[in-house]
Amino acid sequence: MRIDPALLEREAEQAQLKQVVAELGEGQPAVVVVTGRPGFGHNALLRWAGRLAEKRSVRVLRATGSLTERELRHGTVIQLLSQSGPEAEHPLRALRDGPEPDGLPGLEELLHTVRRTPTLVTVEDAQWLDPDSLRWLQALVRRLSAGLPLALLIGRTGVDPHGPDWLADIPAAARLTRHLAARGLSPRAVATLASTILGTPCDEAFAAAAAQESHGSPAILHATLHSLAEAGQRPTAALVPQLRPVMTGIIGDRCARALRGLTDESIAVLRALAVAGDLLDFTRICDLAAVRTARESRLRSALQTSGFTLPDGPFERIRLEIARARILEDTPTAERAGLYARAARLAYRSGAADEDVAGLLLHAPPIGEPWAIQSLYGSYGAAVRRSEDLARAHPQSSAADGTREAPAAPDSTVDAARRGAFARAVTWLNRALEEPLPPVQRARVSLDLASAEAVAEPVASDRRLAAVVKSRGDGETWSQLRLRALDMGLARGDDSWGRCVAAEALQTAHGRERDDLIALYWYAIRCRPEVHDVPAPGVPALPEHPLAPAQAAIRAGQLSTLGQHRERTAELARRALEGGRAVPVMPRLVAVRALWFTDAAAEAEDHLAALVTELRASLSRACLARALVLTADLHLRGGRVDAAERAVAAAERALPAASWHPYAAPHFTAVRCVIAMESGRHDEARALIAVPTPSETEASVHWPLLLFIRARVAADEGRWAEAVELFKESGRWLVRRQWINPAVLPWRSLAALACVRLGDRVQARRLVREELALARHWGAPGPLGLAQLCLRSLDEPGAGADATGIPRGPNHLAYAWALADLTTEEATKGDRDAAARLLTELSDHRVTRTSNRLAERVRSLADRLEPTAAPGESLSEEEWGVLSSVERETAELACRGLGNRQIAERLSVSRRTVELRLSSTYKKLRIASREELRARYRPMEGA
Repeated sequence: MRIDPALLEREAEQAQLKQVVAELGEGQPAVVVVTGRPGFGHNALLRWAGRLAEKRSVRVLRATGSLTERELRHGTVIQLLSQSGPEAEHPLRALRDGPEPDGLPGLEELLHTVRRTPTLVTVEDAQWLDPDSLRWLQALVRRLSAGLPLALLIGRTGVDPHGPDWLADIPAAARLTRHLAARGLSPRAVATLASTILGTPCDEAFAAAAAQESHGSPAILHATLHSLAEAGQRPTAALVPQLRPVMTGIIGDRCARALRGLTDESIAVLRALAVAGDLLDFTRICDLAAVRTARESRLRSALQTSGFTLPDGPFERIRLEIARARILEDTPTAERAGLYARAARLAYRSGAADEDVAGLLLHAPPIGEPWAIQSLYGSYGAAVRRSEDLARAHPQSSAADGTREAPAAPDSTVDAARRGAFARAVTWLNRALEEPLPPVQRARVSLDLASAEAVAEPVASDRRLAAVVKSRGDGETWSQLRLRALDMGLARGDDSWGRCVAAEALQTAHGRERDDLIALYWYAIRCRPEVHDVPAPGVPALPEHPLAPAQAAIRAGQLSTLGQHRERTAELARRALEGGRAVPVMPRLVAVRALWFTDAAAEAEDHLAALVTELRASLSRACLARALVLTADLHLRGGRVDAAERAVAAAERALPAASWHPYAAPHFTAVRCVIAMESGRHDEARALIAVPTPSETEASVHWPLLLFIRARVAADEGRWAEAVELFKESGRWLVRRQWINPAVLPWRSLAALACVRLGDRVQARRLVREELALARHWGAPGPLGLAQLCLRSLDEPGAGADATGIPRGPNHLAYAWALADLTTEEATKGDRDAAARLLTELSDHRVTRTSNRLAERVRSLADRLEPTAAPGESLSEEEWGVLSSVERETAELACRGLGNRQIAERLSVSRRTVELRLSSTYKKLRIASREELRARYRPMEGA
C-alpha cells in the first residue's frame, strides 16, 4: 500500500478541508491558511483538497509561489488567469504582452465566472508571492461574500499558525478564515511509514528515535527511510545509531538548497546569526551583518518563513545546528573571520561573559586590543576553576564498610572532564599567543599556558618551558621568567629534562640568574641515583659554603641527607627561606625539608605554609602540587592525618595524579598510601602500591620512599620476610646516594622490627645499632629517640621498659608506632606492668587520636592488658573453643609462620578471607597481633 507521508496524521485537517469543499456547493466562501515548517507537508494538504474538489466537479485553480519568480509582477495572477477560461484571455494577454495594466487585472472576470461555477483557488508557497499578486489576492478576499462559491486555500512555510500577515487588515478575513497547522509526525506514524517503506515491522525504539531526530518532518523521514531501504536495512533498535548521520546529511542538503533561495540581505543576517545569534539581539545582529535598508520585522519574518530561525524575544535563534554548520560552510573564509572579529567586539561591548567573547575570538584573526587578552585570560581562569570544582564535587566515594574505595582509574568520567576543562584552558591561552604581544608579555602567557598544559598535555608543557628558558632577553624581568620556567618544569618532576635545560642555559647566563641556574642544576643532579657529583661540562660545582640563597637551599638538602653538620644545615636552610619570592620554589622546598630534619619542625612548616599561600595566588600548578604533597608528608610525620589528607586532595586538584612525571609520582603515591593505612583503609593502600609503575620510576629520588611504604604494607599484613627485603632495598638505594641520615627514612629500625618477627635478632641488633650511631652523629632528637625505642624493643642489656627520657622529636607518627611495638613486645614477653606503663604513655600521645590504625592498636592492647586477658598465659581449651573450625585452622597455620598468601594457597581461599578470619580470631581472643597469637599458642602447643 502506497502512503503519502505528508498526509499521515492529517485526518483533522482533511476533515476541515472536506467541509470547506462541501460548503462551496452551498455558496459559502472560505479562506483557509495552512502553515508548517519546511518539509511538513502543508502544500500536500492543498493538493489533496484540490483533488477532492475535482472529484466533486468543483473547478480548481492552482498557483505556486516561486523563488525564481518572486520579483515577477503578477506572477501568481498570471498562473490563475491562465486556468480561468476564455473570459480571462484579454487581461491575461495584457499581462503577458503589453505594459502591465494598473489596477487588478482579471479579478472581475474571475469573480464573474465564479458566480456560475464554484471554484477552489489554491496558492502554494505563498511566502514567495510578489507584492502585486499579494494585493490582487487581498482584493479577492475583500470581495468574498455570502453566496459567492469561492474558497481560497493558502499554503505557506512558517511557524506562525495565524499568518499570512496580509490577511490581518482585511475585515472579511476575520470571519471567513480558518487556520490549520501541519505538525510533526508522532512515533506511531513514523512506525507506519517505516514499515511501509522498509517492508518489515518497525521497533518502538527506532520509531521514537527517528521521530526525535527528524523533528517529525515527513520529508526528512521519507528521504531517510528510502536511503535505509536502498541499503537493505531493517527498522530495529540496532539501526538507531545510523539515523543521526543519515538525517544530518539530508537536512544539510535541504538547508543548502534553501539558502540559495534567500535574498542577499537575508543571507547576510543568517551568517551573522550563525556566528553570534546566541549572544546578540536581532538589532545588533543586523548591525553585525551591515544590513541598513531592510526593516527588521520583514527580515525576521523572511527568516522564520524559510524555516531557518525561531523567534525568542529580542533574539532570533537558528533552529538546527546542522543549519548553522551549513551556513558557516557557505560563508567565504575571509568574510567568516571578519564576522567573528566584529561579533567578538560587539559581544564585549554588550557585556557578554568572557568565555562567550573568547569563543568568538577563537575563530577570529588577531584583534590587537587589550580587551581580547582580558577575555581570553578570564576564560582561562574560568576553565581552571571548573576543573577544581569538579575535583571538589567528586571526592573518592565511600564503601559500605566506611572505608574509601581504591582510586578511580585515570580515564574515569571525572578525570576526563577535568582534563577537558584544562584542554579548554590551553585553547584560550594558545589563542592569546596569536595576538600581537610585547616579548615579555608573550613569555608570561607562555608560562601560564605551560602551567595549564602540565595537566592536559605534559610533554607540550615541558617543551614550552624549555623554549622560555632558552629565550634571549636582558634585564631582571627576563631572568626571573627563565628561572621560573625551569622551576616549573622541575616541579612536574622530569629531573633529566631540568638537568639538560639548566646546563644549556648556563652557557649564556650571568649574575644572580647564573647562581640560581647552578642551584637548579644541582637540584636536578641530586635527584638522579645514576649521576653523582660530576657536573656537565661548563657547569661549576656547588660551593661548600654558598652565599646565593638558592644554592644554600640545595647545600642544606645535601647535608641533611648525608646526616652531617646539623647546625650548618639549619643555617643554610633558613638563609634560603628568608630569601622569599626571590628564590625559586623547588630549592625552597628542599630547604623546608632540610630544616624539618633538623627538628625545627614548627619553623619549617610555617615557611611551607607561607609558600603554599604564595603559590595559590600564582598559576604554577605543578609547583603548588609539589608544595602541597610535601605539606601532607610533614603533616603525616607529625601525626596529623586529617590535615595530610586535605593537603593531598588539594594537590590532586592542582595537578591530577596522571599528570605527574614518573620521577615525582612515587612521592604522591607514597603519601596517599600512608594516609590510607593510618585511616584504616587497607584495601586502598594495597591498591595504591599495586598500581604498575613505569620503568623510569625506579630512577626517581622518591623510589626508595615507595619501596619503604610497600614494606610497611607488607609488614602490616604479616609478610615479614618480604617487608625486610623491601626495607633493605629501599636502604640500598639511599646508601648508594649516600643518603644515610635516618631522619630521611628510618628504614633500618623498621627492618629490624621485621627481623625480630622472623627471629633474626642478630641482624635486627646490627641494623638498630647502625641507625643509633647515625642518629647520634646527626644529633637531632627525633631519629635518635626512634632508634632508642627500637633498641629497647630488642631487650638490650640495660634497656628497661620505660620510655621516659627518650626524646620524641617532631616525627610523632613514627615515634608512636615504635612505642606501640615496644608495648606489644613487653606484653608478649609477659611483663604486664611494663606494658601498662608504656600503654599509658602511648594513650596520652596525640597521634592515637588522629590515626585510626594506631587507635585500633591502642584499644587492642588495652583489651589485652585487662585482667581477664593476662598476657603470657597460654590459650586455654575454653578460649580456643570460641573459634570456629576455619578460624582455628587459619590461626594454627599463622602460628606456624605461614604468611597470609601462603595460608590462602594452602586453604584455597582468597587472601582477604584469611585477613578476615585472623581479625575475627584476634577479636575473640582479645589479642592485638599475630606475634601475640604465636606467643600464647606456643605454650599450648608444647603442652
